[in-house]
Amino acid sequence: MKYFYLLLIVISLISCSEEPKSEYNPKAIELNEKALNLSLNCKYDSALLLYDKAIEIDERYHVPHSNKVTIYLHQKEYDKALYESEIVIKKKPDLAEAWFFSGLLNEQQGNSKKAMTYYRKSIAIYTARINNPEKKKYINANKLNRALAKKFVNDRSYMKDFEELRDDENYSMLIDQFKDKSKAEIIKELTK
Repeated sequence: MKYFYLLLIVISLISCSEEPKSEYNPKAIELNEKALNLSLNCKYDSALLLYDKAIEIDERYHVPHSNKVTIYLHQKEYDKALYESEIVIKKKPDLAEAWFFSGLLNEQQGNSKKAMTYYRKSIAIYTARINNPEKKKYINANKLNRALAKKFVNDRSYMKDFEELRDDENYSMLIDQFKDKSKAEIIKELTK
């Protein structure tokens, strides 16, 4: 189940960034994609080298940092995962998924106060996306992610958000996965 959640996060980070690829150096994008294939085949050291080369070519490109987080979690190198996650926030401060995931990593490392700040920031960004008519394409993903972040700050309105998505077959299984688990259980699954 851990890998299901990680896959969900990676997909969210990539799909919800809503940036045209042309904004970044094509060679950096190519190296990132090659590294991702290596990573999927458990060739982590080689993947990390290509991610670093992609970053070197285009320092603005945040996606390789997100992908490095996944590798470091797999290797149980939580300090490195948190470091890369923080870089994503610096490079892409409007990426709610990065704020939420950095919150998870901070909480896992025992920094609950910083985690709560990050969760709240992610909620604000998700809410802005939901309310923006130009960003309706991913509205349900944003509602689901916002609901999960609300759960993490003990905002009971997350239940209403989950119920709004219940009839969408694409989200009902995810709701069932998140709704009844405690924050500690979710963090453990995502960071073990």
